[in-house]
Amino acid sequence: MKTVIIPADFTTDSLQVAHILARNAQQKFSIVFTHLFHVADDIQDLLFSTYRKKEYDFVSEDFWKECHAIKDVYSNKVHSIKVEFFYGNKLAAFKNFLDANNADFIAFSESNGIPKLSKSSLDALPIIKKAGVELINVDKIEEPANTQEICF
Repeated sequence: MKTVIIPADFTTDSLQVAHILARNAQQKFSIVFTHLFHVADDIQDLLFSTYRKKEYDFVSEDFWKECHAIKDVYSNKVHSIKVEFFYGNKLAAFKNFLDANNADFIAFSESNGIPKLSKSSLDALPIIKKAGVELINVDKIEEPANTQEICF
């Protein structure tokens, strides 16, 4: 079974990426929604910050409900959906994150981009393009010319 990482801002645009993948997938897969955050380098922030807890506030109840709906509607294709945040400043750390989540693909919408959630958000698009994992631009999947085939 394949695992797809979807860099997300936890809005309907993020969910649209999952819908397109599920409609076009040929086999069952897991989804990991993620958002990339810069790690604080100030010792005070590291010791006293609750940044790893407050990020979950960005994931609304409506987002979770829609995730459950996706899993129900595409139960024959979507094995699981979870949210994992990445905290780091280096490409090597992001590659480790991808390995830890057994990522086979990273899916995104280039036209929608990946908006930042806070001042500590990283610009995800340049990072995912350098990660060395196969990319799926969902904008190209449902185009009339279908310039990108879904690989799983």
